[in-house]
Amino acid sequence: MDKVDRLLLDWHEWELGWEPVAGYGRDDATCAMFQSSRQWMSLDDLNDEVERGLLEATARIVGPLVMALDVRPRLAVNTAVRNLHAGFEVWINPRFPESQDEDYALAKDMLGPKLVTGGLLTVDDLTRDTGLTNRNSVA
Repeated sequence: MDKVDRLLLDWHEWELGWEPVAGYGRDDATCAMFQSSRQWMSLDDLNDEVERGLLEATARIVGPLVMALDVRPRLAVNTAVRNLHAGFEVWINPRFPESQDEDYALAKDMLGPKLVTGGLLTVDDLTRDTGLTNRNSVA
């Protein structure tokens, strides 16, 4: 798993955490800005809070990039991250199963430069993971 896969998996796991409930808002308007004191938190709780914040920040950058992809690469990304999350090849691309690997590679090639621009990857990360040799094509 390379760094692009890791970012896509983080985005997918964050997306799994949101569950809409019909008729109810995400926050009560009277308590929307409430935040309890951190003085009684253990170091593990503080670390978990920082990890959640990093995961959310990553997902907010990656999500719109994935949604902007065309249908084929977007389906390939969704299928691939479901399989990465499961740890096994259990999900099959419903519309283009024969070109799943090629479409996913194309999606990663399309997302790579945008992830660099978004500050989630460096050019060195991208060239090391994808094998690109022309650094001008990334920036």
